[in-house]
Amino acid sequence: SDITFLKIVFHVWYDGAKVFHWKQLLCSGTDDEYSVCETLKGETLVEEFDIKGSRTSFPKGDYNIIVQGFSDDSETNMVICLNFTMIVKQDVF
Repeated sequence: SDITFLKIVFHVWYDGAKVFHWKQLLCSGTDDEYSVCETLKGETLVEEFDIKGSRTSFPKGDYNIIVQGFSDDSETNMVICLNFTMIVKQDVF
């Protein structure tokens, strides 16, 4: 369906432990600041957003990242799910 409501949930896992969790309501249906809001069914979804207030430094290692998008606030109607690995090759100095 068309995107009028979109909630993003972002999880980062390292060595089996959750090290970062973030939720953000991107689209609520009124006065939305992101261009992804009001995207029509079948259109390509492209958006860039800042995780506000977070400047997490990740030590060297492999991190499992899961990004989920929901079309409802209860997080039961998932419309997108991405699962990928982030590899940090050097420690923060």
